Amino acid sequence: MAMVAFGVAKRLRLVAPAVSLAFTRSAFVAKKRNYDQPNWFGVALAFGTSAALWAFLFRQHEDDVMEYERRKAERHHKCMGCS
Repeated sequence: MAMVAFGVAKRLRLVAPAVSLAFTRSAFVAKKRNYDQPNWFGVALAFGTSAALWAFLFRQHEDDVMEYERRKAERHHKCMGCS
């Protein structure tokens, strides 16, 4: 019974053929890389993205520190005229 179910599943392509997929080449890596001409667009995109993320990180940190200082000052505010 189990062999019949396996045969039906194989015919319906429910079981992945592990051996045949292991030796296939992807279309994305079938061409050899040319290291004489770097992909400058990709390099610029990677460094630009990294720089933008770091700038955002520093700006967010400064905002968080200012908010922390504001809340800390507000917590220690003991003015009688405000109440």
